[in-house]
Amino acid sequence: MKPLLWTTLLLCLAILPLAAQPEDARDGRSGRIAQALNLSDAQRTSIRSIRETHRAELLLKRDAAKQAQASLRAALREADTPEAQLRALHDKASAAQIEMLLARRVARQQVQAVLTPEQREKIAELRGMAREGRRERLRHSRLDPSLVG
Repeated sequence: MKPLLWTTLLLCLAILPLAAQPEDARDGRSGRIAQALNLSDAQRTSIRSIRETHRAELLLKRDAAKQAQASLRAALREADTPEAQLRALHDKASAAQIEMLLARRVARQQVQAVLTPEQREKIAELRGMAREGRRERLRHSRLDPSLVG
């Protein structure tokens, strides 16, 4: 059960800006992260503001990346799609993906700037533990196919 908890915690850390939402607007995971980091009210307010500032942009970039990937997959399924068109679709999907990643990075860096050095260390520690838990579960699932699912 502990590896599952740490994995959930890592996933929540990836979306740390959600930690600043009011309790009724989130599912509790972000609240546990905020609690684990001992965020102050000012930090919660700052993170909420950062999240609101980037929300629309991130949604647009995510949707663009999904659409570009879907177009590429559809073209790959067609046997008669020319290679040049596949390359162009791949380039478009890659560009959309990197734009989304860079936008997320900006938001994440702004959130990191709000945190204390101790809180950043705690996040790094939790991410490492969650990463190790994922590796362990993956290793076990490869050994026992019944564990997948």
